[in-house]
Amino acid sequence: MSQASVVGIYGSPRKGGNTDTLLDAALDAAEQAGASVQRIYLRDLNFVACQHCGYCAKKGVCRIEDDMSIVYEALDTSDVIVLAAPIYFCSMSAQAKAMVDRCQPYWSRKYLLEQPPPKPGRRGGFVCCCGFKDDRFLACTEQIAKTLFHVMGVEYGGCFFRTGLDARHDAADDASALDGAAAFGMELLQGVG
Repeated sequence: MSQASVVGIYGSPRKGGNTDTLLDAALDAAEQAGASVQRIYLRDLNFVACQHCGYCAKKGVCRIEDDMSIVYEALDTSDVIVLAAPIYFCSMSAQAKAMVDRCQPYWSRKYLLEQPPPKPGRRGGFVCCCGFKDDRFLACTEQIAKTLFHVMGVEYGGCFFRTGLDARHDAADDASALDGAAAFGMELLQGVG
């Protein structure tokens, strides 16, 4: 169906948990549709938080040399970007938020240096879950993802969100959540590639 390149960014510290399961379902569906898929597990990368040094405001790139270079390369070259993170304390996980904060060079390029995005026509989506039974903390968390995609010049394709997923295998045991995540992965491919 699509020859798009897709990167999935796993923002949960818990390996094989609900966030991973939902993102796997979305990426597997995209792969089955013909997309090339790259998976990046933030928990396995060695990178530090943004130091707010101002270097990117002048150069448009981050001065810190660490594993964020892997993420930057994927963000710059992929047609579809899917960020996945659980909700912790009304926000996305620390791993995901640290990655978002390190995307300050994209803000500098767009607003200070007035550079075009590295690749036009990209789409982004957010996969999110929480143990709560309602969506009271989604708005705060999703706004971070929306802002990231806006700053990068990436069209926001929406959010796939599930509540009540707390124990490690809750998502794996929820057929409707898996089907919904797969459908979301397919939706994000529309109009790209």
